[in-house]
Amino acid sequence: MVNHKLAQKQVPSTKQRDAPPLTKEETQTTWHTHYWSFFKRYPIPVVALILLASSGLLWLLRRDDLANWLLLAIIVWGGIPLLWGMVGRLWHREFGIDIIAALAIVGSLLLHEYLAGSIIVLMLSGGEALEAYALRRASSSLSALAERAPRTTHVWEDQQLLDIPVETVQPGMVVVIKPGELVPVDGVIVQGTSNVSQADLTGEPMPVRKTPGMGLLSGSVNLDGILEVRASKPSADSKYAQIVRLVTEAQAQKAPIHRLADRYSVVFTLFTIILASVTWLLSGNQIYALAVLVVATPCPLILATPIAIMSGINIAARNGIIVKSGAAIEQLGEVDIAVFDKTGTLTLGMPKISSILLATNSQYTEEEILRYAASVEQLSTHILATAIVNAGQERQVALYTMNNFEETFGKGVCATIAINQSANAMSHPGDTGQIKVAVGNRTFIRMLDIPLPAYFLEERERRRDMGQICSFVALNHFVEALIIMEDVPRPEIRQLCPALKHEGIKQTILLTGDSETVAQQVGKLANIDRVVARCLPEDKVRVIQDLEAAGHKVLMVGDGINDAPALATATVGMALGTQGLTAAASAADAVLLSTNILGVDTAIFLGRRVMRIARQGIWIGIGLSSVAMVFAAFGYLPPAIGAILQEGIDVLVIFNALRVSAIQVRKKDSQQVPPEKL
Repeated sequence: MVNHKLAQKQVPSTKQRDAPPLTKEETQTTWHTHYWSFFKRYPIPVVALILLASSGLLWLLRRDDLANWLLLAIIVWGGIPLLWGMVGRLWHREFGIDIIAALAIVGSLLLHEYLAGSIIVLMLSGGEALEAYALRRASSSLSALAERAPRTTHVWEDQQLLDIPVETVQPGMVVVIKPGELVPVDGVIVQGTSNVSQADLTGEPMPVRKTPGMGLLSGSVNLDGILEVRASKPSADSKYAQIVRLVTEAQAQKAPIHRLADRYSVVFTLFTIILASVTWLLSGNQIYALAVLVVATPCPLILATPIAIMSGINIAARNGIIVKSGAAIEQLGEVDIAVFDKTGTLTLGMPKISSILLATNSQYTEEEILRYAASVEQLSTHILATAIVNAGQERQVALYTMNNFEETFGKGVCATIAINQSANAMSHPGDTGQIKVAVGNRTFIRMLDIPLPAYFLEERERRRDMGQICSFVALNHFVEALIIMEDVPRPEIRQLCPALKHEGIKQTILLTGDSETVAQQVGKLANIDRVVARCLPEDKVRVIQDLEAAGHKVLMVGDGINDAPALATATVGMALGTQGLTAAASAADAVLLSTNILGVDTAIFLGRRVMRIARQGIWIGIGLSSVAMVFAAFGYLPPAIGAILQEGIDVLVIFNALRVSAIQVRKKDSQQVPPEKL
């Protein structure tokens, strides 16, 4: 039961409670826990660094024998796990570029170049630790999304506010959400008014004012008011829970740049081995050959490039785009054709009233017809009923009280309105005090034995050919009006295709099951290059397969279950999640959480920039290492100095990959172009 005294109660926010300051002992315990956690996470580089520093101290004390033993311990402590991992990968026929590092470690042992070998071990293990740190930094907002999932929520019971587990909330239950708290379930506000942030869901930075009767998505943040919300679905099925599942999938995927690095690794490894062998044969100096292997140790290819991928996924998430894998980021950087569904993708997917046609010599006005129609439709859940009621609300039409409501599912509704009992009621000659109102399609009106004027039937056929929908309105068994509704194009679609062309998309295609006339109208409005109408789901799949067979990389954007096969077939499938995460989102590689379809351009922009930086990292690493290898082959770089130089190259490439986090996404305003009807 809703507690109507909520407004008078002062319910403290969780954010408003101040925790007591930590004592000195607690602070020390926190630091000890932090350092111990760091050691457990990165034991090899930590121990290697301690032993290397100790060996340096022993060298200053002229105890070279003890210093060498410590350096040897570093190679054994860190080198054996690295070598064992390489053997395991070779056993599974995974030829990786880390074979060069293994050869360098073995060579340093055989030639007693313990300093070079220990630096290689520190370099590889430290590089892995740095990569892990960078990946955690890059994926911080994705992890935070899952970690912030609420565990409990509040309900009223016996005049007391109690906490219950979120998973026990069932549809119909009323939960209380305090200021500063995350909305735990999808629902409808029954009491309270507040500003709500939906930034984590849609990327929209501005708070939205929410009032009773409005829907509320889980994952939103209640900023300042106290809200009572009636749950519409269990927490496990909420939008936030589904987004968290998508995020988990994204973090579990292996970044495909590893495949790119492995392609480079074959050539680079062969080049390195040949150069080291030639150096040994021509110079007769094994140290020169070892130096070549040391400076060729390929941390940039092994470690750094996945950071760019994860950073790109992070940036996309902050802009309302959930990318489910590193493969999707890579492919977004390569797509050259964009394919769109129409309904719900290029259009809003919700019909709106475009006009009301009155009967010849009708005594009623358009406003009166809308008032009667909205009054009887307010109890219906049909999508056309929603459009009529919404139109009444937009025009601030006061609704009548009705009786004897009846609905024939999918056809229409009828009810009785008592004129003499309704405030501000409109009456006309011939009204008998009660008006029988019927709103529905042609079949429904004929079921009620109401005659249909021929000119209305002709107009209905003409409007249907234009892709519009018609509902008849009958008052006291006479058809008085025809309500015309249509799906409205998204206001930003005029900007979409030029923006995509700017990002290198060569062709845009519209695939729709709608009529040729309607499809061409939307295609022209959106500046689509090619329009294919009357497409069944299998037809969409066939078109995409033909494009890919011709060598194209195809992006498919859709929102409905009928788009799921095409989304799964395309190089990259992108679903609009504005109506909830559906089968389309499950089949897609990425999900747009925003209502602004210009997010498609944002996703391609990010994919292009991320892959550019990733490839830069590969070529910087290969280029600098190749130059260093030449110097090493001529004896200008001893193995130990070469190892230090290679460490510097690794750090440079890793920081280059972190540049992805600084990418500035262009903000696009969906309101620059006014909505237009077909």
